Amino acid sequence: MLTWLVTIAVLLGLTSALPVVWVETQCGPQGRVPSPASISPSVDDARFVPIITALPHKRALAGSFLAYPQWYIVHAYEEFAAMLAREDEAAFDYVGSVTGYWSNLCGLTGFTAALGETSTESRAARYVSGVSFSLEMIVKGAYEETIGRLSARWRGREKTAEDRFALATASDQARFLRERPWHDYPFFDALRRFWAETPTSGGSRVRKVERRIALSGELATKGVYAWGVGWLARLSPAEQRVRSVVRGLRPADRSIEGLTVVETLPDGRTLIETPRYRGYTEIVRTLLARGRELTEIAGNERVLVTVLLPEGKFADSPGAVQVFAYPLQARPGWRRVGLDATIPALAATLRRVVAAGGEFEHLYEP
Repeated sequence: MLTWLVTIAVLLGLTSALPVVWVETQCGPQGRVPSPASISPSVDDARFVPIITALPHKRALAGSFLAYPQWYIVHAYEEFAAMLAREDEAAFDYVGSVTGYWSNLCGLTGFTAALGETSTESRAARYVSGVSFSLEMIVKGAYEETIGRLSARWRGREKTAEDRFALATASDQARFLRERPWHDYPFFDALRRFWAETPTSGGSRVRKVERRIALSGELATKGVYAWGVGWLARLSPAEQRVRSVVRGLRPADRSIEGLTVVETLPDGRTLIETPRYRGYTEIVRTLLARGRELTEIAGNERVLVTVLLPEGKFADSPGAVQVFAYPLQARPGWRRVGLDATIPALAATLRRVVAAGGEFEHLYEP
């Protein structure tokens, strides 16, 4: 048994390392995407003079695009939770999630390499996240598509309390990841609640026992791994605030939660500081809805945004060019589209998205 376990672990490790080798050797600046200059003709970087120039507030443009692979994992958890609300775990495309991560990372690696702003540390962080995510999806997919599928068939259509707890936990984790890192999620608390709150009677006995073993093992394993990753992350904490420049900011906008005015500039624009991640996207959404104009984010005039669009619908804009697109598992007929967007034209770009029946999803600040 020990020999088999060691063999499986080695094979999983080798399999997970292959995509890293592929990205490193096949995804350079001359690889899978055009150069930044050719796909962003609306931006004249030579004429752009940033207001934000001092570190740590000035950040490399590549950081916006390389933020996406981390968010790809967040979106995968969101799609898993949405899928679980309708079907069982075996219905999720685990292999597709893994290949999607690495194919997106490949394209964005080539794109940022063409910018000349990539770093070994940044790439290594994406590889660690990708390998961890891939191992989770491979192991979970192998289990759910065999033992999990059999126990669900034995159970029938009526879901057990354990199934409902799994859905609630998946949804809670998806919401949590919009604001906080994966390793901060309280997996051990979830495990304690699972055993304290989930009744041991009622429903298919086979499914209940199988789910208790599977969910307990998953939560405990993730809890241990998250503790280790969190300990390492605290050694080099990420900056949690971002600075932007806004034109047309009004006194009433100062009450927006999380927004702090740093300085009123000589030309009438305003330098602001805000939270990062989902909180920043919501602040941008609010400012644009009020008719304000962003002109710069962390010293950059371009940024990556993702929008959701129905298949066959396009939001062509002179201020944004498509970088990637792929279908959504949990929302058939829709796709997620990544746009290299000019920040001053962001409001006009998003109006075109809405006019095409789409939705503004997220802005990835550098």
